[in-house]
Amino acid sequence: MSDARADGGNWFLSGTLATVMAIVRFSILLLLELIMAILLYSYLALYHTELFGYLARQARWVFDQLAIMIDTFLPSAADQAYATAFGELAPKSMLLLMIGLLVGAIVRFIAWAVIRLMRAGRLPAERRA
Repeated sequence: MSDARADGGNWFLSGTLATVMAIVRFSILLLLELIMAILLYSYLALYHTELFGYLARQARWVFDQLAIMIDTFLPSAADQAYATAFGELAPKSMLLLMIGLLVGAIVRFIAWAVIRLMRAGRLPAERRA
């Protein structure tokens, strides 16, 4: 009976440890994405002003399309949306959001690829054993 308790305890401990490690990994990726997005945004604003201006104009188009969609699909909520969300946002905020999404996708893809390659590298050695 003590063996069953020990196995149950190990299962609980390993499950808890896996959960904690997943939260830590998620937090690290989120922090990395945030820092990289802000650095990219700042770099574009400081050193590539023409490209930054072009991207801000394109972000304005996305912003306008979002406003049109809200007017079309949610006409009753349009006034509240303009008073809250659209009143606070600007094209530069939309640009920062899009840069954040792009950087997040790239960082998560790289993390996925690294983990996949590390697991693929370990499998042949485990098969030999």
